[in-house]
Amino acid sequence: MSKQVKESLTVSPFFLFFIIHGTQTSVGMLNFQSEIVEGAEQDAWISILLVGFSFHLIIWMMYFLLKKSNNGDILSLHQQMFGKWIGNIFNLCFYGYIILTVSTIVRSYIEILQVWVFPYVHLWELSLVIVLASAYIVSGGFRVVTGICFWGVVLPSVVLVTLYFPLKYANWNNLLPLFNHNLGDYIASANQTISNYLGPELLLIYFPFIKNNQNSQKWAHISIAYTTILYFIITIVSFVYFNIRQLEHTIWPILILSKIIQFPFIERFEYIYIFAWLLVILPPCCVYLWGGTRILKTTINLKPKRSLWISSAIVIVIVINLKTEISIENIISFQSTAGLVFLYCYIPTLFFGLNIINFFKKRKSLEN
Repeated sequence: MSKQVKESLTVSPFFLFFIIHGTQTSVGMLNFQSEIVEGAEQDAWISILLVGFSFHLIIWMMYFLLKKSNNGDILSLHQQMFGKWIGNIFNLCFYGYIILTVSTIVRSYIEILQVWVFPYVHLWELSLVIVLASAYIVSGGFRVVTGICFWGVVLPSVVLVTLYFPLKYANWNNLLPLFNHNLGDYIASANQTISNYLGPELLLIYFPFIKNNQNSQKWAHISIAYTTILYFIITIVSFVYFNIRQLEHTIWPILILSKIIQFPFIERFEYIYIFAWLLVILPPCCVYLWGGTRILKTTINLKPKRSLWISSAIVIVIVINLKTEISIENIISFQSTAGLVFLYCYIPTLFFGLNIINFFKKRKSLEN
């Protein structure tokens, strides 16, 4: 069967760079530095590079699975390996993960809005605006979603320019001593880092919408490399500006860094960051919502518009029920763990399982 939908619905392989990177830059970019120092401290930048390298291996496994899938996505691969009913159960579990991820992104961003800008605006009002904006973009189709992902690359890249200001106050001794932590410390920091790299797993759904997708793998790797470089640079700048003890008690380091940026016509530059970040969280929200819509259409034959609004309603219900700081931390932790298990356990299991199945099929065909 075809591994690509009709050409009018596809996008160029080059846009895979924007889609993957757009889903990897979200609210986590504003506070990941204060989380990764818990393990390797000033050496946590090594964990950033290690996680980036591991994602190249995961992308390679994904492409192997997608090329073996009948329809070029994980939805048909599940049915191919486990049968229709069990395969659909796995597909619906993936849908649950997608809804959880969108809810986490939206709630995390709303927390920033409420703390920094709109302390008296109701939670349901902010969630309604963000989710409806995402749903409206998704209703335009995959090409429109790809377009919004472009901004998910441009805006975080602008961060690199603004990092010049904190570098003027850099204390490079904060990076010393080098390599003085054990393997467990690096793994602990890597565990905190993985949640910021989540997003490429949606390739398992939108792969058929990439033109000439069999030859698009290089763009996926380029995107992962660019994300790794971006996180690495932000980590280094944060470490040389803050010391480790300061980072441990700083919730949103990037926003604190932005407060030292001064222009005659802008007094509170962090507000620019906060409002501009709406265009950063929209790409992952849109791609995940689109993926959830695709799953419901393929699995239970639900019309795309209906499944889109059902998914949006579920997200809003989840978000407005996350009212306490503990509940927000719990859902973020659970979503991060689910992503880690999916990428580092489930994908390799499918990879090796499919290889074993193919091995016995070839052996059986040779015997006959």
